[in-house]
Amino acid sequence: MVTLSPTAALRQRAAKLRREGVEVFDFSAGELDLATPAHIVTAAIDAATKPENHHYGPTGGEDRLRQAIADRLTLRAAAPLDGSNVLVTNGAKQALFNTFMALLKPGDEVLIPAPYWVTFPSSVRLAGGSPVIVQPSAGGLKVTPDNLEAARTPSTRAIVLCSPNNPTGLVYDPSELRALLAWAAQHGIWIVSDETYVDLGFRPVPAPSQVEPGVTDRLVTVGSVSKSYAMTGWRIGWMSGPKQVIDAATAIQSHTTSNVSRVAQAAALAALTGHDVTADFRAILRDRLSLCESILEPLGLFRTPPDGAFYIFPDVRRFDPDDVTVADRLLSAGVVTVPGASFGAPGHLRLSFAIDEEQLRRGLMTTAKILNDWGN
Repeated sequence: MVTLSPTAALRQRAAKLRREGVEVFDFSAGELDLATPAHIVTAAIDAATKPENHHYGPTGGEDRLRQAIADRLTLRAAAPLDGSNVLVTNGAKQALFNTFMALLKPGDEVLIPAPYWVTFPSSVRLAGGSPVIVQPSAGGLKVTPDNLEAARTPSTRAIVLCSPNNPTGLVYDPSELRALLAWAAQHGIWIVSDETYVDLGFRPVPAPSQVEPGVTDRLVTVGSVSKSYAMTGWRIGWMSGPKQVIDAATAIQSHTTSNVSRVAQAAALAALTGHDVTADFRAILRDRLSLCESILEPLGLFRTPPDGAFYIFPDVRRFDPDDVTVADRLLSAGVVTVPGASFGAPGHLRLSFAIDEEQLRRGLMTTAKILNDWGN
């Protein structure tokens, strides 16, 4: 059964608290609190004045945007890509849905390493597949080939990799990634690589095709401008891969949403080809991460600092074995977190530091006080 996203449900609870007059520190946000940069908005305004953008466009996306995405991906790929290898979608969620619809037959299994983004299993189910959650070895937050092999069956069709990871912010280094890709190649398994946070990495993020060039025939890459350019509301994502997969996914999209907003595509093109703002965003996030460390490290809640994205994922089992209990106690004080159980990793909480720095400071101090009093 497909249910409401846990983060969407938490946003609703936070809104209810605000209506009741409670000061809310919302650490559940999956988006930057920053405005979309001005040059991107200006490009959209200009596009909105052009009559051709008031009508249907190509289902696969505007040619210039597809090529710009291909050029961006080529920088991280073993071989050049072109626009025919790209489909523009309504955000990364639709890219995932299209990917699984194109790749899966009913009953095909997709291995999803935990912790995982909550949409991965639902996207697989919507496409008629069966998500198989793969737990890392005890005490870890990354899977190994041994973990994957234990979950593999004759029905295994694909594996989802997300690096930097949501919810942990962790990155698979080249040796770790190479081992996973070699295992997948041995068994003819597709790789679905979610690179939504790749431009918000605090250190280099290796791409599958850089590490193992032969993987390109079985690789679909999913991305978007949502996180890296503060454009979640613009709904522009993409999938890239072998042409036959892109063609199949384009046909699927032609019967669901058809083309993506042409005005939003113009904004995405400006984001990818104009002044690169991601370095500025990373600097802001680094400062906020340092603030998280200064407040949470004394409580032992900064043992696995992220390599990218804007989440920390502390283990809270020393306070209570049930992460939902911890989250509920924090919520009673107006601190909104996401229980790790939502991501297949009970005993943890996901805290987003993509919020205003003063709100972040006050919310962290409130969190620290509650947990410190609890622990004592």
